[in-house]
Parts: sequence; C-alpha cells; structure tokens
Amino acid sequence: MLADLHIHSYYSDGTMSPKEIVREAKNKNLGIIAITDHDVLDSYEEVKAEAEKEGIIVVRGVEIDSIFEGHLVHLLAYKFNDNEDFFALVNRAKEQLLETSIELIRRMEKEYENISLEDYNSYEYDRRKGGWKGIHYLFDKNITEGLFDGMKLYGKYECGHEKFDFPSVKEVCDITHNAGGYVVLAHPCNYYKDKTREEILEKLEILKSDGIDGVECYYPANSDLMTETCLEFCRKNDLIITAGSDSHGDFGAVSKGVEYYIGAINKDNGNLNINKLL
Repeated sequence: MLADLHIHSYYSDGTMSPKEIVREAKNKNLGIIAITDHDVLDSYEEVKAEAEKEGIIVVRGVEIDSIFEGHLVHLLAYKFNDNEDFFALVNRAKEQLLETSIELIRRMEKEYENISLEDYNSYEYDRRKGGWKGIHYLFDKNITEGLFDGMKLYGKYECGHEKFDFPSVKEVCDITHNAGGYVVLAHPCNYYKDKTREEILEKLEILKSDGIDGVECYYPANSDLMTETCLEFCRKNDLIITAGSDSHGDFGAVSKGVEYYIGAINKDNGNLNINKLL
C-alpha cells in the first residue's frame, strides 16, 4: 500500500480538513496516512472516522517542534497512547510556538504604528488559508508584501525557535517512548542539506543516541545523497523508514520548484520500515 505519513490539516497550518485529506488520499490510491499537525492533536478522531469509511489505515501522529544543538528540529511522533505527560509535552510546544508570534508583535509594535499586541490578540484569520496567525496578521496590516515574507521577520527580530523554551530532542523521545510511541526525524534536508555523507551520518548517530527511532528518508526536497545516506543509516541500525509529502494543501504547495502535495512521495509500505507503526 502507498503511504504518506506527513500531512497537515487546517488544525495547524494546512488548508484542508481531515475529511478532504482522506478524500484526496483515496484519489491518490494511498492506503496508509498520518496527519501530523504542528503541536496539535485535534484532527485524529475526525480523520480516523473518515478513513475507516474508505478503508484507509490511519497512524496517529503529530509533528513536535524541538531543539537540537541550539537549532529547530521537527520530530514526527507516531502511535502514542493517551498519556498526560505526552499531552503536556505537545501543549508546551504549542504554547511556545504561539509565543514566538506574540513576542514578534511585541517587538515590532515599537516600530510600526498600525500594529499592537492588543490588536493582534483580538485578530482572527481564516484557517483555510493555511499558515499561522502571525504571518497573516503582518500581511493583512500591509507590513509584508507577501504572506511568506513574514517568516523572515522572526529571524530579524530574534524570535526564532532557539530563543524559546521548546523541548529538546531527548525530552521528546523519552516522553513519547513512555507513551508507547515512536519518534522519527522529519525532513533531514532542512537541517543537513549542505553536509557530506559523513557529516550527515555523524548527526544521525547523535540523534539516535538521543532516542529517535527512525528517519523520514523519502521526502520531496531530500537529495539523492540525503535519501541514500538516511536509508543506509536506518537499515544498518534497524530504524523506522518513512515517506512523507509534508503537504499543507494549497499553502506552500510549491516551494523552490519542489511540489508538496498528498502522495508526492510515491512509496509502497514494502519499501519502508513502518511495521512498528501499524
């Protein structure tokens, strides 16, 4: 069966409902899917109910923002049970993610007359447009010319993830494991695309020692070198091998010539190593 284990709904920063995601997955002949919204668990019951109608297997998932060596790393947690510590971990990451935008507006309001934290707190946006509140607010206030331009301001005003209290990779792994789940490194190309094979393997070894159970080896923006190196590492260490499109619906569907749509990674579960997740 074809699998896509990295999809976002409008419960975080995607544009599609769980029902629409299932419908599209069916159209793409996918047999296994996971909605992995950023630091949010709200979609699971809805997507599970819809997928059962279509005979599609759903793996419970979430993408957790974490810090590794002082930088942002996204981790995909799968097949976890209901667990208070795990829910608290996800909620902490969610609160910190929201805080990045709050702090950005707090700093920017000193320089722009037409924005304020009070105004931002009462602002609402259409979640079907994808993205998140911070970049929509700046765009609607004509601070940025395009929606994606707002992303650059987080770095400019020193409001990147590394400035906030996100959990470490080890914390995420330990708590997820205690909840009966597994942790997979998402899109390794986002962190290590300019590194050599040896350097990639070195980083993966450290991440493994922190507790990751696998790597998203098949991903739209992974280079051949990245895919081959990650596969080599996972096979050698008997780690989970996943494939994910990172689809956000219409939001960021094409970036730098790479397409991120449901089913973009056309991989059968026989080419992966996901038995632990099923």
